[in-house]
Amino acid sequence: MPRSLDLDRLKQFEATPSGRDHAPAPAVMSPNRWPSREPIRDGQISIKAPLDVIERFRNLCKDDRRTYADMLSILMTEYERKVEGR
Repeated sequence: MPRSLDLDRLKQFEATPSGRDHAPAPAVMSPNRWPSREPIRDGQISIKAPLDVIERFRNLCKDDRRTYADMLSILMTEYERKVEGR
């Protein structure tokens, strides 16, 4: 998990009155201004298969420029559509 931002350290960058014209100090944004996205719920599986099957799957994904998860989803959707169409 990333370290939280120490807002007190940002004070060193604030403009200080020095008898010259100076720009006003930039306002420090509230950390809650941009809410973080919902956490992505990912899972992971390991599939044991013959090397030629794994290589075919990798090549299929590479040739179509898709991630393994995207290609798996496409294959499952097509399989379900085929089974329902019997």
